[in-house]
This record gives sequence, C-alpha cells and structure tokens, in this order.
Amino acid sequence: MIRKINRIKSFGIFKNFTWNGLADFKKKNLIYGWNYSGKTTLSKLFQNLEFKDKNKYFPRAEFDVTIENNNTSTSYSQNDLENFPYDVKVFNANYIKRIFTFDEPNSDIKPISFYLGDPSGELDKKIKKLDKKKAQLENIKDNRYQKIVDEFNSYNKAGGKFSVKAKDIRENYLDNKLDQNKLNKGVIQQITDKIKSDLQKYILSPTERDKTKAEAIAENTFEKQQEDYSFTESLETLAEDVRIILEDTAPKSIPFPELDENEVLFDWVQTGIKLHEGETECKFCTRTLPENRISDLNSYYSKKLKEIQGGIAAAQGKIKLEKEKIKITFPDKKNLGNRFQSDYQKAVKNYKETVKKYKTQLSILESDLKRKTSNYFNNISSTEIELVSFEEDFKEIKNAVKAHNNWLSEFDDNKKKAIAKIINHYLAEYLQAEDYNKKEADKEQALTIISNINSRITTNKTNKSVLEAQLKSSVKGQTELNDILRILLHRDDIKIEIRNDKFTLERNGHPATNLSEGEKSAIAFAYFLTELKALRNDAPPKLPNTIVFIDDPISSLDSNHIFQIRSLLQNFFKKNDEDFCQLFISTHNFEFFSMMMDSEELFKHQKKPQADFYMVRRLDENASKLTSLPNSFKKYNSEYVSLFSILKEYHELENKEAFEYTIVLPNTMRRFLELYTAMKFPSSKSLDTRIKEIFSSKDGTYHNTKLLHWFSHQNQFEKVQQHDDKLLQIDEAIKELMEHIKTKDQLHWKGLNGE
Repeated sequence: MIRKINRIKSFGIFKNFTWNGLADFKKKNLIYGWNYSGKTTLSKLFQNLEFKDKNKYFPRAEFDVTIENNNTSTSYSQNDLENFPYDVKVFNANYIKRIFTFDEPNSDIKPISFYLGDPSGELDKKIKKLDKKKAQLENIKDNRYQKIVDEFNSYNKAGGKFSVKAKDIRENYLDNKLDQNKLNKGVIQQITDKIKSDLQKYILSPTERDKTKAEAIAENTFEKQQEDYSFTESLETLAEDVRIILEDTAPKSIPFPELDENEVLFDWVQTGIKLHEGETECKFCTRTLPENRISDLNSYYSKKLKEIQGGIAAAQGKIKLEKEKIKITFPDKKNLGNRFQSDYQKAVKNYKETVKKYKTQLSILESDLKRKTSNYFNNISSTEIELVSFEEDFKEIKNAVKAHNNWLSEFDDNKKKAIAKIINHYLAEYLQAEDYNKKEADKEQALTIISNINSRITTNKTNKSVLEAQLKSSVKGQTELNDILRILLHRDDIKIEIRNDKFTLERNGHPATNLSEGEKSAIAFAYFLTELKALRNDAPPKLPNTIVFIDDPISSLDSNHIFQIRSLLQNFFKKNDEDFCQLFISTHNFEFFSMMMDSEELFKHQKKPQADFYMVRRLDENASKLTSLPNSFKKYNSEYVSLFSILKEYHELENKEAFEYTIVLPNTMRRFLELYTAMKFPSSKSLDTRIKEIFSSKDGTYHNTKLLHWFSHQNQFEKVQQHDDKLLQIDEAIKELMEHIKTKDQLHWKGLNGE
C-alpha cells in the first residue's frame, strides 16, 4: 500500500508539497477539505498512478510516493510509473465525465450509453490500439533488434565469419599444418568462448609470436643424446701415490760414488747386471770381472730400489691412462635443438678449459716422478698441486643435453601447446579488431529486449482477448448496476438495458435524456462499485492488489443520499480487510465526513495502524497541502461546532499571525454564518436575508458579516489577491461575531463552549 507522498511539485494547487513528518497512510484513510482546497487535484495524482501516465495531468509535474510491499519500502517517481506494483481505481468528477458517451451526436435527444468495464465506451478503439501497438512492437523487434541478433549469429553460421577465419589461419599462418577437422568454425567458437573475457591476455608480443609460430610449425629431426659423460677422477689418488714414492728410499750397503753421481751410468750398470750373472769377464771390455763385483753390485741395487722403480713406472702408467680418460669426444651442438645449443656449447668449452688445468697438474706429478729417478736413495718433497674437478662441467653438460632430451620427448605436446597458443593469439587479434565483445553484448541486450517485446505481444494478445470478451459479456453487470441505482435513486424508473452489446441507460423504457448532475453522479458511482465488484470476482481476484480512491461520492447529491452512499461503502469494504489493498475517501461535506468517522465497519474504533484522518488545506491562492485532521474536527461530530472552535481559537490568540488557518477564515466565517442563521431562521430565505433578520444594520457585526459574506464567496482567493486591505478586517469581524453571540445569545454561547 501507499505509505506516504514524499513530494508533489507543480501539480496544480500542490506547488511544492513535502510529507514533512505527517503520519503514514493506513489501510483506510478519510480526508476532509473545503471546496477548492485541492481534494480533486489529489485524486488526479492517483489517476496518474491508475493510468501509469505521468502526463495525464500536469505534464511537467514531479511527484514521488513510497509504498510498502511485503515489509519492504520502495519509492516510485513520475518517471517509473510503469513499474508501480499496484492497480489503482479512482472515482472523481473526471471519472463521471468519462462514463458517458453520446452515440447520436446530431440528434436533439442524446441517449447515453456506456460499456461495462470500459468507462469511456471505447473498447473497439482500445482493441484497434492494441493491434497497432502489436504491429509497432513486431516492426521494432524484426527491423531493429532481430537484425542485431542475426548479424552476430553470422559469426558461427555455415560459411560465416568464423569459417572464413579458420581457413585464413590454416592457410596463411600455419602453413597448412592443420586440416579442416582440427580448425573449423566450431573450434573457433569454442576458443572464442574461452578467451573472449580477456583478449589482451592472449595477444603475444612480436618476438613471442614469431617464436611460438616457429614451434607450432616445426618438424622433429632430432634424436636423443647421451646425457652422462662423467668419470671417477684420480688426480688426488695419483698425487698421494707420487708423494709416497718420493718419500720412499732404497738402502745402500756398498758405496759406489761414481754410480751415485752419474745417472746414465747408474741406469747402464743396473741393466748390465742381468747380462753378467754367472760370468767372469765383462761382455763390453772382455776384461776379467773383479771378484765379488757382481755380488757387490747386486747389493747396491737392492730389492727396495727395484720396488721404488716399479712404483714410479706404475704411477707413470696411471697418469698416462688418466690423460686418455679425459679425452672425451662430445656430440656436435647441431645434434641438439636450437634453444639448447648455447648452454651446451658453453658447458663443453668449460670442460675443455678444465682439462687443461687437469693436465697441468698431471704434468707436475710426472715431473716429480722424474726427479725421483735421480734420487732413489733419498727422501724428496713432492710439489704442491691444485685439485681440479670436472663435476660442475659434467653437470652443466648433462643439464643442457637433458633439457634437449626432455624437449624431444615432449615435442608433440609442446607443438600442440604452441599451436593452441598461436591460434589464441591470431583469434584474439581478430576478435579485438571485430569489437566482438561489444557485438555480443549488443546481441544479448537485443535478445532481452526481444523477449520483453514478445512478452508484451503476449500480454497484448491477452488484453485484446479480455476486451473482446467484454464486448460479448455486458450482461454480467446489468443486475448489479440496477440494484445499486435503485438504492441510490430511491426509484426504479432509470435502468440499465443491453442494446447491441452495450449498456444503454433508459428511463421508463426509453433512452434517458436530460439527466441531472445528481443522477449522473449516482449512475457513475453505481458503475464504479460494479467495476470494483468485477475486480473482486475475477479469478484470481484483482481487488486485493487495488488501491481505491473515492473523491466526493455525494457531490451533486442532496443530503438524503448521504446515508445510501455510506451504506454502500460500508457493505462493500467491510467484508474483509484483505479483500482490498487500500482505501481513500475524500469529501467536502462535513455531515458525510462525520458519518464516515462514525462508521463502525470502516473508521470508528479501528486500530491505529488500520485507519487515520487527514485534511487538505489551502495555504494561499497558489498552494495547498495535506495535513493531519485538526483535533477540533475529531473532537466534535458537528461541522458547526468545529467551525466555531476554529473562529474562537483565532479570536483568543495573542499572536494571530501564527494562526495556520488564516487563509480559510473567510470561508469558515461564511459557513458558520450559514449554519448559525439557518438555525435561527430555518427557512428558505437567503443568507443575506437571514443576516438582516439577526444583526442590526447599525451594528458593526452586521457590516463585517456582510463584508465577509461577499469576501468569502466561491472565488475568495482571487478577491484575497485583489483586496488585501479587506482581509485585515477579518480580526475585527470575528471579534464582533464572538461578542455578539456571547452577549446576545448567552445560552447558545455556553452550549458551544461546553459550559
């Protein structure tokens, strides 16, 4: 339901209204206001909601209302009425005008007829309007939004843009390495769905693009290579062996200084001993060998000496083998993939540099052994060497070769990845150039709009069916309308009859003419209640979602109709509070207002959340506002006493400029005089005549009441604007009136003051 009207701007007499702390609207709301206060203007605001048309009244106006639905508050302005969640039905003077149409415009007698369910009698026009709207919707759908969808769908249709792009990539970028089955429009669509959310992520730099393309179109011409060339290094062991040999010594039992001093002779004699075993003369000079020469020499060349000499020979052999071991032939770098050749070549070069260092250390060991051959009988020191390792070199070589071998084993997988990567690149560039994402977003938006249009077309079709059904089902409300008319008019001469699928208003069997304004009001109100009953009886019922606003239902009716109107409203809205969404009733007639306040079924004794009372007040000639009903109106069930309380309250104020009802004081004064003088002289005499009877022409009260009678009549606000000086006399006029009643009508004064 509507909880508050947050603001109304430039809506007729409501120039700049704001809610400003006013109590929220309730389930049932009763609004009082004098003529020209703005009640009907307020009902027109509800008609804008009813027709969901911000331009129906006061096109440049602004307004904003807050609703409460399922414990959730939402605001709606004049710009989003299409989304307003409630139906609204308004009865006011404009509704009465809409009810009646004249079928014989050229006749002196103008019979009045109207359609049930269609206050303006224009069902056929509405049906044609729906047909026109359907054609417009279909035209917009087909020629605007469907074109956007069709254009986007051209990407993935047979022979479409994706088919062309797939062929372009296969032939011009991948050298026909992929056949059509592996890259076609279907594959392009799958890839597009994967990469479209972040195209820039898949676009490669020129360098990365060229590298990836090369991998994608590469052929495998390589073989796996040996990875491990390592061996057990013996440098440290050899150095230890040489050190032991150098420190070892051979004993000399017999001195031979000449052998000690001559290395060549030392070697020559040691070799010759074996040739002279058992001989008595020298084989070289043929002289007789001295006695014990051979045994003495054998003592000189001891067993230990031979061991040392054997150790030297063995060590020299090991060094030779070590030199052979480090002579490794590595594969040519071309046997490896291009990306691994640089690391491999560097690692091999490092190995060769290490070999040089290693050989240098072996040469040092060889030199030490050679020194020992000249000094078998003494302990000599070994030369300090630097330990050299091939471990890091072999590791680098192995890593480079292993990377090549791994790459080779993963070649097929890597090639697939490269193909996917380069296709992603080319496609991302294409989609970016095509502005594909925007086109897809436009397509999705177009599909949403098309769906909405189709829904509206479906709704249009449903609405048309309803209207067509209404044209053929007029009889359903005939009895109810006639029953309500009989109650309102106290007679049954005016009835509703069906003529050519229309409700025709007839008087005594003939077309009804010259209807009074009261009769029109009664017929329109009967029609309005019949419409509400139709909403209640719909399947499902629509009335529970309908806000009802009834403005002055007794307008143009005499006081005899007040009870009938109240009875009809009570009977209709008393059934169940859940039967309708919300009710607003406004009136200028205090008697009717008082009766409604006393209605047990609608307002009296209703819990505070269910009902409340308001007043529409004219602030000045240019503005009105909605307020809470003053306590004086709630306190007294009499317009007369309420009017007196307003005049007396003003009279007793010291600061009269702060009085909030100043602008309506002339009307209040005039209305009070009407009731006061009518009570004194209950005749058909005019107000002027009654004033002359009660007040003396010599009395100041007489002159002031005459002035205010003229001053307040109908167009009072225009007169206020033109005669500001006369408004200054209000204070004196009210003062004299109060004094007159207090002094010359004391008993009545006491009654009015509750004494």
